[in-house]
Amino acid sequence: MKKTITILLSCVILSSFFGCENWRETAGDIAGMWQMTEMRDAAEQVMPINEGELYFCFQLNLVKFQRKGHNDYYLSYFTHSGDSIFVGKTIYWPAEEERPLDELAPFGVPADGGFHIDILNDDHLRLSSTKGTLLFRRY
Repeated sequence: MKKTITILLSCVILSSFFGCENWRETAGDIAGMWQMTEMRDAAEQVMPINEGELYFCFQLNLVKFQRKGHNDYYLSYFTHSGDSIFVGKTIYWPAEEERPLDELAPFGVPADGGFHIDILNDDHLRLSSTKGTLLFRRY
């Protein structure tokens, strides 16, 4: 009987812990992994990137910036409000050190961390900023 009560109590505690927040609700429709297909500068000129090399992964209030085939990455807090995204405090992994936003420039992130969501659907994402435009496909 004691073992049954312990198991039931453990299940209730775990379900309340894991059921507190829906990861998709926090990140909204942008939640998931996105593969960059094109980067354009402010003059709409296509910037040279290797298609499929850069990834953004949104979950809860975090976004992960990573290059294909690399073990290191940047993890940033972000806010998603209406048709805007703002990238904030950034940690470089595996060093676990806070880094300035300008280190995310190779990923197309502007110095102020702000993006406008131009297109967001099940398959495509288009973000624009003062720095330019980023095009993604859901991965």
